[in-house]
Amino acid sequence: MKPAAHLLALALVTPLGAALTPRESALPHYALDRDPSRQAGLPKRLEEISGLAFTADGRLLAHGDEAAVVWELDPGSGRVIKQFGLGRHGQVLRGDFEGIEVVDDRVFLVTSAGEIVAGTEGKDGEVVAGVSADLGLRGACEVEGFGWDRPTRSFLLLCKQVASKRWRDHVVILAVSGKTWKLESRPRLAVPERDLERVTGVKHFNGSAIARHPRTGTYILLAGPQRAYAEIDTAGRVLGGGRFDRRRHRQPEGVAVGSDLALLVSDEAAGKDATISTYAWRP
Repeated sequence: MKPAAHLLALALVTPLGAALTPRESALPHYALDRDPSRQAGLPKRLEEISGLAFTADGRLLAHGDEAAVVWELDPGSGRVIKQFGLGRHGQVLRGDFEGIEVVDDRVFLVTSAGEIVAGTEGKDGEVVAGVSADLGLRGACEVEGFGWDRPTRSFLLLCKQVASKRWRDHVVILAVSGKTWKLESRPRLAVPERDLERVTGVKHFNGSAIARHPRTGTYILLAGPQRAYAEIDTAGRVLGGGRFDRRRHRQPEGVAVGSDLALLVSDEAAGKDATISTYAWRP
């Protein structure tokens, strides 16, 4: 077992909470129990859409599961504006990619095993050179969600499940320095599943996406297998949550918040069409 995985599996200790605790909750501003403001069907090639992220100038990027291919999408129509890849020697990297983030002028992807791949945004059809770092999480944390925590300049890794018996009944969020790409020695947060069950109504929460809300500073979490969502603060306290209607969300895999505070959710096809749903912010 690699050092980081050994540390995570055997020596997880009290999670680190951020110093500032948000005072406002975001979920009451969205009608997630109703039809979205709009829902766009996606082309067949996007049937395994996973993560979502916005660029600094407000464009929506997304990616799939099996290759480091990134699409720029029109969230209203689902139209693909362009696509590019991250790779080496002109070949797109392959892997089980689970999340995307855009920080400054770089695009970052993460695999389920905890490998981060980064590169600049490419032109349509271009394969740009990518650099990568393996965090050594294989066997310890199955990474499914990927977020950027601007105040601490760190990436957040949401574990779908962990190997450690100590955290088997918790949703674990790890943190990686955006400067050094080094994994913090302790989990940033570990949220008891029983706390999430109180707001979602489901016993387990297998996290699939995480996003920091730009207005409230809280974290929005999705659990694809349970079609559940929740909001936590920077200390790991559960502020609210619920469960999506299956007719609207068959398999929620990605979440992002736009500059207009609209909440976007991507769903894999799951036998039908993949979709992007937009929920408007209600003051």
